[in-house]
Amino acid sequence: MNNFFTLIYIVPNRFSEEKITVGILANLDGIPYFGLSDKRLAFALQGFTSELRTDVRKGFRYMDLDVNKINRGEEALSLFDPPYSKKLLKELSRKKRGVIQYSDLFELTQEKQSKTDFDRLFKKFIGEDYLQKTIKKKTPNFNARFKEYVSSKKFADFDYNYKLKANNFPYIYRDLTVDLCRKSNYFTVFYTIDFSKSIQTIQVNISRFRLIVQSLQQVSANEGLSSGRYYLVYESTSSQSKLALINSIRNEKNLGYNIIRMTEMKDKV
Repeated sequence: MNNFFTLIYIVPNRFSEEKITVGILANLDGIPYFGLSDKRLAFALQGFTSELRTDVRKGFRYMDLDVNKINRGEEALSLFDPPYSKKLLKELSRKKRGVIQYSDLFELTQEKQSKTDFDRLFKKFIGEDYLQKTIKKKTPNFNARFKEYVSSKKFADFDYNYKLKANNFPYIYRDLTVDLCRKSNYFTVFYTIDFSKSIQTIQVNISRFRLIVQSLQQVSANEGLSSGRYYLVYESTSSQSKLALINSIRNEKNLGYNIIRMTEMKDKV
């Protein structure tokens, strides 16, 4: 049996024989397909507890992940190995307390099958057009973008997440961390500040960085080093209040540090 599929049911009431078809699981020429109707599933689960609804939806998410892993070649096709298919489907059903059930496997006699054939199956048994979900890639946050930016050889001699121990540095009363630090005959420090955060959080981090700069300047003086180069690193922001804060920092004299964009960092090394 090279081409087969099973219908996926939700049993809304275990005391009746009613079943609502919500999806299809298929193997067409060695390619797995899984389709689910969100509308039908929502209708079928409306009488269940929130905990059970979550449990069922989680199970379907894992199934979708498994199918995608097989398609990407990350797992063997054991999910659709015909000798074990019925056994596996019964186990899946039992795990969800009988809420999810599967039909017997239907064999497709046509030799060549494709995604178009799965679309037709979905339309026939579910009554809707099959729309494959697109996975939206999350935009990396500032910390992730910074980490990737400084992974180049340009910053190879810097210590990443350099920790300042409170016992070893003046002006700080608990251990603090700077994103990048290099010590030669002076300190070069980059400290990120995420301007997508609230103004209060930003100001707390600026105050923290000022203490770090004062501490390192004092250590430099004690050890006979130059005063150092200290940079507060940010990305652009459209918030007027935060732009005003950035400009006020730029215009302040004798700060002991500069505020720069992340893209300017390589020019400061």
